[in-house]
Amino acid sequence: MSNIPSASEVSVMDTFSAIGTRRSIRWYEPNQPVEKWKVQAILEAARLAPSAGNFNGQRAIVVYRDEDPDVWEFISDWSQITTQMAPVLVFWCYDMANYDTQGQSIHDLMRTGALDKAHGWEYDRVSNLFPLPGLLPDAILHRLAAIDLGNAIENAILTATALGLGTCLNGASGGARRNTKAKFALPNTYVFSWLMTIGYPAEDIQGGGARCRPPFETMFFEKRVGNPFPRDPEVISLLEDLNMLQPAGPLPGRLEEINRLTKRFGLGDEWLTDWELEESQLGEVAGDKKFNSLGSDVVQASAAGASADPSGFTLKPTVKRERIQEYRKEKGIGDAD
Repeated sequence: MSNIPSASEVSVMDTFSAIGTRRSIRWYEPNQPVEKWKVQAILEAARLAPSAGNFNGQRAIVVYRDEDPDVWEFISDWSQITTQMAPVLVFWCYDMANYDTQGQSIHDLMRTGALDKAHGWEYDRVSNLFPLPGLLPDAILHRLAAIDLGNAIENAILTATALGLGTCLNGASGGARRNTKAKFALPNTYVFSWLMTIGYPAEDIQGGGARCRPPFETMFFEKRVGNPFPRDPEVISLLEDLNMLQPAGPLPGRLEEINRLTKRFGLGDEWLTDWELEESQLGEVAGDKKFNSLGSDVVQASAAGASADPSGFTLKPTVKRERIQEYRKEKGIGDAD
């Protein structure tokens, strides 16, 4: 691997800023490659994530869009645009086979001093209790493995953010997807969970503002459910100064940003966002309501000034699942895919 910088040449965000700045980035610079050393750093961070019982079942397959331009067909219709643009794609899995050697992994924690006798860890006791499939049902084992994988993915996401990259987790439930198991030679013990896109954002790294979340007091409690954990305004102010808490979306100019990107990458007027952006209603008692539609003149004005991508890169429109059978026939995607 060449062109690896020295530590003094790398500018990174601190943890608070990385948490606060992280967005699900859905618009990437398609022709700006991601440095290989950054991809490795992301995977190294995933490897270091906490793992229950030293399970270590997290797995990832790194794929490069330019080497496999149709890989976006693996992804659900909500994510096809994002996947077409991102230079690097990471298919995240967990490997159930690791349960077979988990006892040895726990013994290794004892061997290196991470676990001690005072907490109940003894060689023979661990040998009698592991592997876990003899004690716990598959549903519990899958849940534990999925939580482990989530820990690894979050480490990867924050590392990417700290290095100035954007990421987004994408589902693979769409009818256009091909068979990931055959495509990537996944063993039977692998469970594919998420595809993560990685690239340099074409949208502002703020992504239109911090994402909407329910009110703090509805999520976190003290002593009992229904008794909100006290949220100190001074702590809020401190975390704002540390860049963890950032202004919520939509930031001014967000509609113009996403519609100009839509036009830049060759999508037609029917793909322009045509509703009014407004503040989150997750804290509203009234609940959900339909967005306010925008007139065609307002929508067109929001995309004014957009020019075609100078590299000539264009997107294939989203294949909505409403017409998926037609698409599968066009592409020759069979029932086995």
